[in-house]
Amino acid sequence: MVVPRTLTAFEAADLDAAGLLLQGLYERDRLEMPYESPVFDPESALWAARYVFRVCQFILLRDIGEAEMNDWLRGYDGLQTADAIYSADLMLRFLPDLFRLASGISPEDPLISNLKVAARQWPFSSIGIAKISINDLSVIWQNQSLKYAYIDRVIQRKDMQRLKGENEKELLEEILGANQAGLWPGLELLHDDTR
Repeated sequence: MVVPRTLTAFEAADLDAAGLLLQGLYERDRLEMPYESPVFDPESALWAARYVFRVCQFILLRDIGEAEMNDWLRGYDGLQTADAIYSADLMLRFLPDLFRLASGISPEDPLISNLKVAARQWPFSSIGIAKISINDLSVIWQNQSLKYAYIDRVIQRKDMQRLKGENEKELLEEILGANQAGLWPGLELLHDDTR
């Protein structure tokens, strides 16, 4: 990604073009989702694209104050529907990578605090970020596509902190079955302790 070293508002034409690109990305990505994917939500997808773009800028621009940074990195104020979660994830799936990159600068950086807030708000996209407490996964569990994609990411990233509830453990057992030991060595110890 190429980002400018100055903070300027997005032009309407750029936002329109980004919306079309995100729609195309959605059309390709949804083919890889289990079951029927949620529908495209342009508002959340565009919010997430702007958020990721600004985070990339702030990783480079180290002279921006916390108040100004927070003005540019406002949270999503729409409803957290399955459609919004999946559409935002088209860009927010890079949160763990951005978090690791920003953490290398300084763990106390205000950008890290902002990323942690985003990670808590978007648990589907933040799998793999350590020490993030997630309270509500109800929208994810109510959607077959998101539910199975969520647990698949937990397995891929071996994120044991996301295996706290019975929903996660039951779904994990359904997917891994007798292959637990081979697919995720050490996991059976975690699972056996809960019985």
